[in-house]
Amino acid sequence: MLKFYARFEINDETGDALTDHDMTLLHYSKITSLQRAAFAKFPDLRMFSLANVASVDTRASLKEHFGALDAQSLKNIACYLNLVPEKLEAPFEWHRLDEEFLRELLISRHERRVSQLEALNEMPLYPTESIIWDENIVPTEYFSGEGCLALPKLNLQFLTLHDYLLRNFNLFRLESTYEIRQDIEDAVSRMLPWISEEGEIVYGGWARMALPITSFAVVDVSKPHIGEKKPSRVRADVSVTLSVRKEVQEEWENLRRHDVCFLITVRPTNPIGTRYNHREPFIPQVGLVNVRGCEIEGMLDENGKMIEDGPDPRPVLPGEKRTFRVWLDCNQYRQDMDALQTDGKDDVYDGFSIIMRRKPKENNFKAVLETIRHLMNTECVVPPWLHDILLGYGDPGAAHYSRMKNQARSLDFNDTFLDIEHLKSSFPGYSINIKGEKLIRPFRITFENVPEGSDDEDEKMDDDSVDLSKTITVESYVIPSRGPYVYNEPKKNTIRFTPTQIEAIRSGMQPGLTLVVGLRERVNRRGSTDNIQSLPQSSKSANSHCNPLQSGSKSAL
Repeated sequence: MLKFYARFEINDETGDALTDHDMTLLHYSKITSLQRAAFAKFPDLRMFSLANVASVDTRASLKEHFGALDAQSLKNIACYLNLVPEKLEAPFEWHRLDEEFLRELLISRHERRVSQLEALNEMPLYPTESIIWDENIVPTEYFSGEGCLALPKLNLQFLTLHDYLLRNFNLFRLESTYEIRQDIEDAVSRMLPWISEEGEIVYGGWARMALPITSFAVVDVSKPHIGEKKPSRVRADVSVTLSVRKEVQEEWENLRRHDVCFLITVRPTNPIGTRYNHREPFIPQVGLVNVRGCEIEGMLDENGKMIEDGPDPRPVLPGEKRTFRVWLDCNQYRQDMDALQTDGKDDVYDGFSIIMRRKPKENNFKAVLETIRHLMNTECVVPPWLHDILLGYGDPGAAHYSRMKNQARSLDFNDTFLDIEHLKSSFPGYSINIKGEKLIRPFRITFENVPEGSDDEDEKMDDDSVDLSKTITVESYVIPSRGPYVYNEPKKNTIRFTPTQIEAIRSGMQPGLTLVVGLRERVNRRGSTDNIQSLPQSSKSANSHCNPLQSGSKSAL
């Protein structure tokens, strides 16, 4: 985490977020400065100084070029680049100048860094066994709290919007991993995998949320998109036997598209009859080896065709064997295939034993993670006036509509007010200027203290000649007829809103930040605002209002 934030994509002087292009320019500036220093002062590094940047900016290449230099040569290069002082005088008496430190300083400063966005896009969204049972990342429920976990913290301030989304991404991913671990331990321990005398897997129990896999096969690995390394799509067929109760069989057959399941590989070592002990470690008892996530595409019929989601009745399939077509994580598949080719590890996709499903209400983690990752790949996520408030900088009340330069001067309140007396009581401290003779709702209100629009916004807000008197002009208008019948008439508001509620409606119609809180049932039945208030502009939220409208009302909010 220290290495990550030490090289975070932010300008150290201005605090502005830097793009991948900006970080690339900074990297090229550092490496070319090192090449110029090597060319001017160190003839032994002539080959390094004349090479192109892409061939020398990796850690392995930099170690090859600087590994043979002694401590004095490394110190001369670092001093030439103003990275270390020439003499250890105050206040640099603590500074290290040994050979190991100087070599690591030059390498870590000039090595090529992986883009945060690129690393995020290449990250698998499903947790694997290496993460699920890592106590340093996902602690158990018996965590004492004495130590400090290496988790990203949700503070009151964040560096950039990317930092805010990334911390939420990592925390939500770890939180989901903890729940997934509990479900896997519960399902697999109920199935009691044993090893028979013939070396086959035998299950001594059963689980409602898990089934043994009859066969598994990867059927489609599509080519990568241009500029990507991962396959564009990886599909597989998972066959199971539904020899369970009818209601459980219906639950498995009703798995819908985009439901997430987990493929588990177990190689038990316990003989038949061994009992499961919840107090001992889980993995050695069941022999769990691999865990991979997948997403349901659909169920296949007896002819191998996808059963499309549609109106009931669904086709009745003979027998108990069912085959599901699933999507695998493309990033995880690429990593597994690379490990298979380079490290010689076993093929993960060759021996899955169990498929496990989860409750739909608790299984939306993949969609949430995909949404956060999509937001991080989007250039504009929040408007500029909300950016600093979201990150915890500046004035918290800057997003209040009264401070916005583009606030509307005239607002159509529709049937919010019951009559002209209700309107007058809703704006205490304002002088009412009635325009026209007809004083029945609906009303359109013009706030005279709001300056009219102009091309120069700054000049508009700073003009001393603007009339800032608290006066509103009220005019009535006629809504076009929707038809001659009674049911064509829309429902009209019948609640006499309080001034606080009217202010909430006005704020919701204006540009800026409006936070709506309150108890809907209580407000709908009684029209009460006992526990609902509008926060001052200097509060942490720009303003806090309620939604006091009944269902079907055509009021302004």
